[in-house]
Amino acid sequence: MRKIVNMILLGLAGAFANCSFLCEQARAQGPIVGDIEFFGSTTPSGSSLGPPVVVHFNNPWQTLAGTGIYAAAGIPFGTPATFNDFSFTGNGSTVNLLGPDTPLWTFSFNNITYSFDLLNLTNAHTEPGSISFTANGIAHATGFDDTFATIAFQGAGNNFSFQISTSTTSSVPEAGMTALLGVGIALLAGQSLLQKRKAP
Repeated sequence: MRKIVNMILLGLAGAFANCSFLCEQARAQGPIVGDIEFFGSTTPSGSSLGPPVVVHFNNPWQTLAGTGIYAAAGIPFGTPATFNDFSFTGNGSTVNLLGPDTPLWTFSFNNITYSFDLLNLTNAHTEPGSISFTANGIAHATGFDDTFATIAFQGAGNNFSFQISTSTTSSVPEAGMTALLGVGIALLAGQSLLQKRKAP
């Protein structure tokens, strides 16, 4: 019985190592780390102290500068980006995002598509000739894990600066690997009990 258990454990260990290697190869390169800034013009439909505001982006916007993966990718100044409009009600920290378009922005460079999904606003204010907001969302880049991110947007007149700051998240273990690990632990526990029973 002990030989059978040992053979099973060895098989599981090999399968686990193989699965770990294959899963790592199949996984993305990890979370997105870095900032990307854009410049362009936008037109809010009115003051946030009034009826619902529609924030309209006058496309195309363009990349300004980047850090982290955006800098490593060599994204040049002036790469065109497409922004989608969104609307909200309220003012300051009492804002409520209404039906955001997904993604908020997207652009491609060197066969990699970058985008950002707007999930919720944390603060927003508009008035004639001025706009600012902060928000949370999910950053995407081909070959990387989807990453929770925060954004900040502010400016006056028709020229606005927009920056996205991404934060890393811990990866979730693959379900198959977790189950395999559980089976291995159970078998180890069973072997330990078997050895205790045989001991004098």
